[in-house]
Amino acid sequence: MDRLYERSSRRCEAGSLDPAVRDAIAAHAEAHQLGDVLGAARWCCETRSVRLKRPGLLMRLTKSGDPDKEHTTVALILPRYLVVAVAGEQRGIHVRSIRLEDVSVGRGLASNIDTGVSATGLWSGTTEPASFYIGLGDDTDGKAFLDTLRGAIAEVKTA
Repeated sequence: MDRLYERSSRRCEAGSLDPAVRDAIAAHAEAHQLGDVLGAARWCCETRSVRLKRPGLLMRLTKSGDPDKEHTTVALILPRYLVVAVAGEQRGIHVRSIRLEDVSVGRGLASNIDTGVSATGLWSGTTEPASFYIGLGDDTDGKAFLDTLRGAIAEVKTA
């Protein structure tokens, strides 16, 4: 099957993120009592995703397809949390977090036609476990982020 997105990831400093994304992450951290998320980040990965195809007719009618031709995903690995922010012109900025000890990562269904990882567990603001797909580039920084995330999960689960 054809890929849905062209993705490129890069490791970055949390302070170099778009100010609106930084503010949204800080507001989420304050609302969920996560502390200084931006200062405590062990790894910060920013992924630019460009949709390669227009959503199908059913997705356009039901508005279930990606509304943005391009969006950015920021993922932060903290000592005990994973924080993910997704920003796009139409969707706005959405931030969520999950405790590393509560998350499991795997390929998921989308990984068959896309690059990234499905993270499953009890995300912030939810009452039941859910999966969230984190798009990553199939490049050095995208792969390094995924390796680091798996290591951080293993570390907190064996501590």
